[in-house]
Amino acid sequence: MQNRKTFLAVLLLALGTLFTLPGWAQGTITHLSGQVSVQKADGKSVPGVAGVQVNAGDTVITGVAGYVRVAMSDGGEMVLRPDSQLKVESYKFVKEAPAEDNFVFSMLKGGLRTITGQISKRGNRDAYKLNTATATVGIRGTQFDLRVCLANCGALPDGTYLAVTFGSVQASNPQGSLNLAAGQVGHLPPNQPPVILPRNPGIGFTPPPVIPKLDEKKKTTSSISTQEQGTPATTDQPASGKPKEGAAATASQTDSGTDQSSTDTATEGECSVQ
Repeated sequence: MQNRKTFLAVLLLALGTLFTLPGWAQGTITHLSGQVSVQKADGKSVPGVAGVQVNAGDTVITGVAGYVRVAMSDGGEMVLRPDSQLKVESYKFVKEAPAEDNFVFSMLKGGLRTITGQISKRGNRDAYKLNTATATVGIRGTQFDLRVCLANCGALPDGTYLAVTFGSVQASNPQGSLNLAAGQVGHLPPNQPPVILPRNPGIGFTPPPVIPKLDEKKKTTSSISTQEQGTPATTDQPASGKPKEGAAATASQTDSGTDQSSTDTATEGECSVQ
């Protein structure tokens, strides 16, 4: 009888732990280069390595030379540029309940390139939102570059910049709103109405070859599987320029020279929308 009670107690404890874990699938770091960390919702910081999960309440941080690629469970993907901070405010994706989709995140610093997944393409078209210090962005299934400038973008005036590769976004601030379609670039300055720019002022970026293109999801699966098998995670290329060994390095070799979005050029700061 005592053994039975002990078994039931352990079972109840396990079930309780299960149902208090994050209820919905989250994001996963798949590839990285340079210094990357994740500040968890409880304030603790963990090193960024392939396979680390990103849950609601977590903040992904890249160093001055860091890049990181995060895959979300709905199929969405994002790459953060150096010196960036992105906080996942809320996330919920259940295949059987599209009306309950929800993904809200804040770009606290820096910038990203992202391609959306199933959230916002299903039952709730207002489920996917991005917040910055000067803008709120509603996303309707798209790929775009975003950069937040707060006295840290050289000659670029402060504000939020968006360059849409395909799809569309609606960006707004207290002074107005702006619809941006593929090939358009917008600027949402502080305390001024948003405007469409005649050209991309240089908000795009070129990740190193170790970061695969956003649409090559097979590399995501390969990286996670490698991490689960105990193989070292994706890391930077050595100074010689030759990729390191391992599955993640193979991804680097495959993608070398092909990881640029249509908003990129050879050098940052000379990007133009094509």
